[in-house]
Amino acid sequence: MPKYNYHTHTYRCGHAIGEDEEYILAAIEAGYTVLGFSDHSPYRDFPHPREHMDISQFDEYLSSLKALKEKYKGQIDIRIGLESEFFEFNREEREELRSKVEYMILGQHFDSPYDGHISYFKPNSEEEILDYGESVCRGLESGLFTYLAHPDVFMNRQHEFTAACKQTAHLIASKAEKLKIPMELNVRGASKGKFQFGDVEEFFYPHKDFWKIVSHYDVDCVIGIDAHDPKDLLDKDNIKAVYDEIADLNLHIIEEPFI
Repeated sequence: MPKYNYHTHTYRCGHAIGEDEEYILAAIEAGYTVLGFSDHSPYRDFPHPREHMDISQFDEYLSSLKALKEKYKGQIDIRIGLESEFFEFNREEREELRSKVEYMILGQHFDSPYDGHISYFKPNSEEEILDYGESVCRGLESGLFTYLAHPDVFMNRQHEFTAACKQTAHLIASKAEKLKIPMELNVRGASKGKFQFGDVEEFFYPHKDFWKIVSHYDVDCVIGIDAHDPKDLLDKDNIKAVYDEIADLNLHIIEEPFI
């Protein structure tokens, strides 16, 4: 199993718990050699306190992690990043944030930062699923992101892998292959357990039908804990569940730290 995790949140996003140092101590206990923090990035003009950190918290986020990075030097390598959506209209703001961190991962959770936006964590229409795929590809093309977080998140609360789902999987995987951007097998999705899809039970994400399609492309895969609680870093059962789910697929998982 990988000795890294680059997908770690903090209490600042409004839906995670625990102090920054608690995540680091848990990561050390779990045997990680690299821990990357990638809390939900702020939007200067679109505050959503239950979805991402406020812009007023960003400088403190950096200073806290920089201090802890120095404190635990020699015990664990700390990387400072962000998880962010991509929207063309505020590309400059994303570029400014990217310049202040070591990496940024693409997590397209909704279709717009405005109030009333469409969340991809609910049952989505065929049109919404296709829109998700297009928006992810635009994000990948931006050059801002190190890897793509939970690419199959649109399967959350779906109960059928439809034609639009298949088309979206091919679209994203082909773009990731072309741009040589890794895709994440998200452990948090597995922690929610399996649900009924026709005659079989599967995770909403990582969704096996999605990853069957990915397996036909030359794409590197990343394991991401998506930790929202320090205890998430200690739970190896969910990581094993992800490996078990895709054991018969020919996926190339990056095992060594790469950021």
